[in-house]
Amino acid sequence: MQRLLIDRSTLDLITSDARDFLDVLDAAGLLQASAMMRGVLEQLALDRSHLPDDTSEAGPH
Repeated sequence: MQRLLIDRSTLDLITSDARDFLDVLDAAGLLQASAMMRGVLEQLALDRSHLPDDTSEAGPH
């Protein structure tokens, strides 16, 4: 799978929507789908931790 470069604010929006979707899956009792979505959220958190801070400069000095 190819990964796309996105900024922190876009990833935050995706993560927020993913959490909302997880809530729906949990409420519906779809445990297997819920577990898969938790894995997606974990990956999103890992990806976010590797993004540069919004305050840092892009590129070498």
